[in-house]
Amino acid sequence: MTRARWTLSAVTLCVLWLIGALLVVPRMQRELETAAQHTLDQQSTLFQRLGRLRLAFDGQQAHLSGSVRTIQDRLTIETTVRDLVRAPTPLTASLGLRLNPVSVVYNEIEVAPYPPGWMLLAATGTRARLSGTAANDYEARDLTRSVQESWSVKGGVAEGTLGTDGDNHDEAANVSTTLRGLPSPQQTVQAHLARIGQPWREISLQQPAETLQDEARALGVSDSEWQHHLLPALNELRDAWQLQSLAEAESSRLARLPPGHLFVAVRDQQVIMRGEIGSAAMKRAILDDALRVFAPRRLIDEIRLSPRRRPTGDFGPITTALLPLEKEPNGKSFFLSLSGDAWKPVDWQIASAGQPWKKDLPVGLDPAELQGDSATLIDWLQGTDKVMPVPAKPQPAVITLALFGSKAILSGQIAEAALHAQLIAAARQAYAPRILVLSDELRINGNCQPASNAFHTLKSLPPPPPAHSAGSFAIATPGSTWTLIPVTNELVEAGGLAKSKQLPADIPAALIEALSAEAIEQLRLWISNFKFQISNH
Repeated sequence: MTRARWTLSAVTLCVLWLIGALLVVPRMQRELETAAQHTLDQQSTLFQRLGRLRLAFDGQQAHLSGSVRTIQDRLTIETTVRDLVRAPTPLTASLGLRLNPVSVVYNEIEVAPYPPGWMLLAATGTRARLSGTAANDYEARDLTRSVQESWSVKGGVAEGTLGTDGDNHDEAANVSTTLRGLPSPQQTVQAHLARIGQPWREISLQQPAETLQDEARALGVSDSEWQHHLLPALNELRDAWQLQSLAEAESSRLARLPPGHLFVAVRDQQVIMRGEIGSAAMKRAILDDALRVFAPRRLIDEIRLSPRRRPTGDFGPITTALLPLEKEPNGKSFFLSLSGDAWKPVDWQIASAGQPWKKDLPVGLDPAELQGDSATLIDWLQGTDKVMPVPAKPQPAVITLALFGSKAILSGQIAEAALHAQLIAAARQAYAPRILVLSDELRINGNCQPASNAFHTLKSLPPPPPAHSAGSFAIATPGSTWTLIPVTNELVEAGGLAKSKQLPADIPAALIEALSAEAIEQLRLWISNFKFQISNH
């Protein structure tokens, strides 16, 4: 073979090699990548788990990189590419054969799991609702059961279950931190959020929604989950928290009021109960017990109701220990009780201006509040008249009506039982079924002025206010037209009715306020709700 032929053969070989390198090899690599990707897509265990995988071929050598969620995914991908890929090679294409042309697999895939799911524990007192998202049904079931059991062991009741989202979350490696750190039930509204496997974080419901969303996003809550699941739950909890805060503020306000006081004076066959307390229900209970215990003596009710007194705290029990000793047929007795305290004997054989009970008063209760009652009863115990003077003038009849939300509260006093029934029936006909008519505070008092004709009052009941308004307050005497008084923050404070200057001139404001104390208290709680913005102008 001559040198010229050797040279031609070498040049021809180089040309063929270049043609293969430039045309055949790249085409084969593309076919291998396509075949490998198709084979991976056919694996059910890898469905929607290859989004971060990078696959490339250098000749027949496979290079795997990127990241997957589990070590099992990494091994499955490597095995699939090494053993299951089928594609034609330059030597077998003419024969129609599809063999596994992969010679080597270089696996540089990183294992990078998706973040675990999240849980929200929304509790109102001991009752809690669990919500959130787990990676799969097994994790959701186990976590739900564990949280409910732990909350129950701590004295609460938990409801709700976790949802699943395996496309965006993986199982937590260890959930013991989350389960051990489960908060305990409290007598308050509370919200706790946790990424599964991490400690719980208490959510401050006072923060704006944007801040809460940032906190939730940092714990794995997606924007969609925030909008459709977490935000509605937090809004409901925030409403409960605000109502609880208002109730606590109101309870604190009432606790700062001075306690009520009640004197019991007994002489011969008369018993006088005189004082000032803050609850109509408390007064009814006291009088019921007194009528039973003191019978057959005559009981004279001189108990006043005032919103300036604390409506909580029971007085001492009414017993025969408050009566004079049996060996003293004409004996006398004098006792004092403050709400929340027992009965204590009081010396009545002193000057009426004396204050023998002063040492027993708590801080905040002015002795002047008791002085008038004490002096009147000491004069009666030391006097010769048989009973307390009874006012010659009958008490005025008056009716008040508080309308708000789904309630209509009738209050006041009238002389006739028939008119009492007619008023309740007329109110129910006017306001049912949306509004519940309450009439416990509308009393029949035989010492009231009789009503001549109440037809106009029955037929002119005020219209019901809108469901989501501050409501309305009305006042009338039997036979007159109802007078509507705007509901404001000032109206529901102590003395607010008198300051409105819209009360009947011939009826004492103190009497109307005492008769309407419960309705005014209910109105105060209603307009204190954060949903209402009441104008005082």
